Amino acid sequence: MIGRMSSDQIHQSSLDVILDAQARLQRTQEELATGKRLLNPSDDPVATSQIMTIRSELSRIETLQKNANHAYSELSLTESTVAGVQDALQRARELAVRGNNDALGAAEKAMIASEIEGLRTQIVTLANSKSATGDYLFAGFATDQAAYQENNGIVSYQGDDNAREVNLSASTTIKTRLTGKEIFGDDAAGVFSSLTAVATSLRANDGASFEGAFDALDASMTTVSEARSSLGVRMNRVSEQQSLNESFNLQLTKTLSGLEDLDYARAISDMNLQMVALEAAQKAYTTTQGISLFNYL
Repeated sequence: MIGRMSSDQIHQSSLDVILDAQARLQRTQEELATGKRLLNPSDDPVATSQIMTIRSELSRIETLQKNANHAYSELSLTESTVAGVQDALQRARELAVRGNNDALGAAEKAMIASEIEGLRTQIVTLANSKSATGDYLFAGFATDQAAYQENNGIVSYQGDDNAREVNLSASTTIKTRLTGKEIFGDDAAGVFSSLTAVATSLRANDGASFEGAFDALDASMTTVSEARSSLGVRMNRVSEQQSLNESFNLQLTKTLSGLEDLDYARAISDMNLQMVALEAAQKAYTTTQGISLFNYL
């Protein structure tokens, strides 16, 4: 027995074809508007899960990269400050060598001693340098007060022995600063006391005390040099981590793009075909609207 379709069934079937063509076209237009091939999680649950995981990882990397950028900025400021200390100490050493000359008179040695004392004051200022946020670089965790204070010609450390750390990865942290003691040494046998001793021995024209003071100055310079070198090593580590983060971010971004981004050329081609199909369905529906069994009686 051959099945028969009523006029209403024919019309409904044609309408269903039109509605389906419209839905396909609307979907493609939405994809083109968003640039994404997945508009709802149900479109591809597996890909959606992967996308969520990748986005979470990208967010984590973004946070770590901000940490690394901050760490590099702080290390750079600290290193440049220590470089200034090193330069001042080198100048003081040159003056000390010049002043340790029996051919010079007391007045000339006193002038050299005054210049060394001026450099000492300059280094105290550097030791109390502040970060961009206004806290003292070399005071440890006691960042709201000057790292060094001078009373009656004696410079003493006011900070603590802690140093700020930043997370670079899940398993890596790095100290972005140094404490004052790590750079300037102990109060009684550090940079400031050695400079004072050198200047005092020159004023007194005391060759014996000068030798000890000069050796202490050299020891202080070694401490400062080692501190600056350690900062350079840390900056290199941070720079390497920044590069790793950028590389990993690029890889994840490419993977994410492959999962969710739309192939525009294919989508435009599909849209054109869908528009043609919709137009054909609409014409077919218009044609069948006037058809009924009575047309053939």
